[in-house]
Amino acid sequence: MVAVSLRAAGVAASAYVRRPGQRLPCLFRRAFSDDDDDDAPPPPARVALAQVRSTMNKTENMAAVSKCAALASAGGASFLCLPECFAFMGQSAKETVEEAEDIFPSRAPDGAPRTGIIDALRSFAVEHNLWISAGGMHERTTCGEEKVFNTHFVLRPDGSLAGLYRKANLYDVSIPHRGIDLRESATTVPGSLGTVLVRDTPLGTVGLTTSYDVRFPEMYSALADAGADCVLVPSAFTVPTGAAHWSVLLRARAAEGQCYVFAAAQVGVHGPRRRSYGHSMAVDPWGEVAADAGGYGGLQRVGRGMVAEGAGCAGNEHDEPVPTPSVVFCDVDREMIGTVRERIPIAKQRAASQVRYGLPTDGLQEE
Repeated sequence: MVAVSLRAAGVAASAYVRRPGQRLPCLFRRAFSDDDDDDAPPPPARVALAQVRSTMNKTENMAAVSKCAALASAGGASFLCLPECFAFMGQSAKETVEEAEDIFPSRAPDGAPRTGIIDALRSFAVEHNLWISAGGMHERTTCGEEKVFNTHFVLRPDGSLAGLYRKANLYDVSIPHRGIDLRESATTVPGSLGTVLVRDTPLGTVGLTTSYDVRFPEMYSALADAGADCVLVPSAFTVPTGAAHWSVLLRARAAEGQCYVFAAAQVGVHGPRRRSYGHSMAVDPWGEVAADAGGYGGLQRVGRGMVAEGAGCAGNEHDEPVPTPSVVFCDVDREMIGTVRERIPIAKQRAASQVRYGLPTDGLQEE
């Protein structure tokens, strides 16, 4: 068995990469045959997906992020993904706006930059030699409204900014019988760029999205067509929508785009009116779940390419489904991406297709 073992923060973990002789789906047997071991490519890049329970306390939240960065580094990861609202989870629109910070000091709306969050993340990136996906920070705007951007940005290991995406599809959802009435548009200005890529990362070309975007498949098709090897979906799904849709949406986006999907998630109780589903998840280009950090509805599963670090038995003093903070790992095999796309050439067929959509018809007309 090919395995990597580590012990960090007093917790043992093993990453199961592949068992020699393990039977894989027929589509991949040639590409991953044991007969090819002598000519095997370099080891794949490892990504760490954080799972945290953010609250209104920024100091505690950033301490949890710091621990995740240390765990990621100790586990051999070169890329750390943080969930949406990693630095602050407020209980009101007023709190969200008041606690927003800046990414570009020169654009601070009042001329007095607030950069505590990005400064801390830069120090974590440098200290642990990590790429960091900051999965959703409340960024102050200059539009004159009492609103923020929900901004997902990526830092290089030297702390420099590699890419930035402002969430375009906002979560306005009402489920009265479940007591859910969340309107992100009350506090957030939508971004206008839907195809944001970060190139030359250890994971290849990475597409940036955030949470509710996962319900818009056309966005993910555009990212895949533009060259994304992986797509990031940092999230804070509610428990009802997460239980119903989280896994199936992530697997669908991975299978459609024939790319890895990495979704770092919030989990647990954030306050009297908000719980998040959890299940930080990695999905491979074949649509199989490669890592699951657990959450409501079950603990993390142990399987191919998966490791949970910082996690243990269910439950703690907050009556949470799994302990936090924690990370799970997944190894990115870019040969697998190419193999899947070669065998089922969706992107090529889509580019060459003469079929046009959007004009309703009963189909009885002569073509």
